[in-house]
Amino acid sequence: MSERDRLEFWTKALNLPGFQVVHERRDGLTDPLRLTVIPDMPLGLCPACRRATDNVHKTHESAAVKDLPLGPQSVELIVRTYQFHCPHCEGYFTPRHPAFAPGAHATERFLEHAAKLIRFSDMHNAAAFLAVPEKTLQNWYYDYVERQAPAPGLKPIKSLGIDELSLKKSTGSSCA
Repeated sequence: MSERDRLEFWTKALNLPGFQVVHERRDGLTDPLRLTVIPDMPLGLCPACRRATDNVHKTHESAAVKDLPLGPQSVELIVRTYQFHCPHCEGYFTPRHPAFAPGAHATERFLEHAAKLIRFSDMHNAAAFLAVPEKTLQNWYYDYVERQAPAPGLKPIKSLGIDELSLKKSTGSSCA
């Protein structure tokens, strides 16, 4: 199998719309599969003047981004993004792709899967299963939940209350 065929295979197996795999790296059997992906089309829509441009100013590679595993093999993506120069308004911009969660080193589909696991089990077990630090998964989960379309008029949860009577019963401090 040629390298081109192997990269096409990984592009199909990854199934990440709008991106193609350009490099594959495996360090060891237990290490994650690292795939470098680039956008299919080097084209961006300027947020200032709303015109399309293909004038790439520079390319940036992300840190490792967690994605859904392929069977027992964990997968990390290295995402090459383009910073574009708009010749119409002389601005520079880097488009954001909806497949990648803002502020997290994970794909949206990974976070959706993690949210399902957390709802089924708990944060600790989901973090262990996904091989992500628990505090990191907790931050990603709450950000993911806030990004989902909330019902009108609802506000994000800022604190949770504890039922005082239940607390007294469990500590043995209630008056008899």
